[in-house]
Formats: sequence, C-alpha cells, structure tokens
Amino acid sequence: MILLADFGNTRVKAAVLENGRLRHVDDMMKVEVDGGMWCSVHPLAPDVEEWMTAHGMKRLTADTPIPVTNAYSSPRSLGMDRLAAAVGAWSMKPGQDLLVVDAGTAVTFDFVSADGIYKGGNIAPGIELRFRALHEHTGALPLVQSQGDVPMFGYDTPTAIRSGVINGIRKELEGYVNELRSIYPSLLVFLTGGDAEFFDIKAKSTTFAVPDLVLRGLARITEFNEKGI
Repeated sequence: MILLADFGNTRVKAAVLENGRLRHVDDMMKVEVDGGMWCSVHPLAPDVEEWMTAHGMKRLTADTPIPVTNAYSSPRSLGMDRLAAAVGAWSMKPGQDLLVVDAGTAVTFDFVSADGIYKGGNIAPGIELRFRALHEHTGALPLVQSQGDVPMFGYDTPTAIRSGVINGIRKELEGYVNELRSIYPSLLVFLTGGDAEFFDIKAKSTTFAVPDLVLRGLARITEFNEKGI
C-alpha cells in the first residue's frame, strides 16, 4: 500500500493510494505501507522521518524525477508542495495551460504551460497572515476571524478587515486569471488549500477545486518513478 503525506505549515495531510484512489488516514504511522512519497515545508521530527524511511517512503526533492520540466531558476529553493500541486494539476489535465492556486498559510500562484513546463509562480500572505499582520502591526485594529460576513464594503471594523483581506485576495486571483487568459485563452485554473472555500472564480467550467492536489501530485510522481511513465 502506497502512503502519501503532505506536511504543510499548519496542517498534515496523509492518504493511501488504493486502486487509483486516495483514502485519507488520520494516523499514518499506524498504517501498513510499502513505499510512497512525502513533502514538507519544514524539517520533520527525527522519529517521523525515520519511520517513513524505514517504510520505503521517499522525500520529494529538487533531484526527484518528475513528469514535467521544472524551469525554476533556483529549484532547491522551490517549495516541494508547490511543485507537487503543479504535477497534480498536470496529471489531471495534461497538455493544457494551467494556473494552480493554493490558498493556505501563504497563497501561491503557479503556472504550468501546455507543453509541460513548470514556469514558476508567486507567493503572497494568506488570510490568517494578513489578519495577524493588521492586528500586530497597528495600534488598535482587532484580530478577526475568517468566518463571517464579507460585504463589498465593511460596515464596522471587523467586517472592514475581513472584507479587505478576503476580497483583496479574490481580486488578486481574478487579476492573475484575467491576465493569463489574455495570453493563454484556454487556461484552466486549479484551486486548492485550506482556505480555498473563500474564493470563487468566474468561468467555473474551466475551474477545478481539488482539495488533495498536492497528494495527487505525489501519487503521480511516485508512479513516474516506479514505472517511468
């Protein structure tokens, strides 16, 4: 059984691959596995990494063969979760121009061209980071939560902050989509990450919400390394 694990800034996602489908697991160290792949944005506890190595799991690194071309000029500084998400999108829609938006602790925008080249992307603060920055770097603004009313214009300070942050990211996302579609008219958009629920993109027929895009990418990279296809 193949295990896939994504260690993010605030969340850990793990799933086993069974008959081509992902099945989430709560405690991966209690699962009987024979190989797999993991990626992490930070160093892991030694016992966790030792357990994965002992069970034949491999860490996704800049040296791992992948089924797309990585054109990032500093591949060792690229977050492997970003690369895995890009591969996950490519595995679902190969031969298409793709924008991958991962709305988590940071919001990342990554582009894969139709000829299978990962071109790179951008990184911006996510919702919670923006909330905390406004609270911690001003004298009076409160720390608000993401859940709640998001009007076009706030009618009090909490809704002004929430609307400014969430609508601001929405406009960023729409700006990327509109600019890229002016160059790549058939662009497909993949939306993933823990805060993806807060964002909606027009032209839904060309937009795909895929919560497990990183895990899908890890599964595809594992297959590519095992079978060479």
